[in-house]
Amino acid sequence: MMSLLRSRRMMILLVAVVTVGLVASGAVGLFNAFFAQSDQQQEGEAPVPAPEMAALGEAPDATEYADLGQQCERGECYRVVAITAEEADSGEEAVETVYRHLIDDGWGRILPEGADSPDDVPLSQTYLTNGSVLVQGSTSPYTPGSTAGLVIAHAQDPLS
Repeated sequence: MMSLLRSRRMMILLVAVVTVGLVASGAVGLFNAFFAQSDQQQEGEAPVPAPEMAALGEAPDATEYADLGQQCERGECYRVVAITAEEADSGEEAVETVYRHLIDDGWGRILPEGADSPDDVPLSQTYLTNGSVLVQGSTSPYTPGSTAGLVIAHAQDPLS
């Protein structure tokens, strides 16, 4: 047995086996580290939760908000809110009532692209923001019995 270990062929074979083993275990470690890092990056990019209903404040008189929950798409989360307005004849009137209420509370109006003046666009077809939250109204009801709807999300820099 000792003579086998002293032979040149056996030494070369042993060195080759050890070298292949080291390279294989290094490759496995490298792959594991790479996939663990990419999993952490994906987990680290979890979307920021949508703003809470409290961002809207109290509903206007004769109007109620119903939180329909948070939804997330493409890494962005938003909250869907149903509006039930007893005195509104249409979804547009309900959205405008809520918008006027928010504007009275200090929210600002954002015009759609291409609009030059607030007079050119119906109030219900604009967005509102308080600087950190963005509100978009929908004249279509989100649930049976509701009058209209809102989507609230975090306001972002248009370039981001």
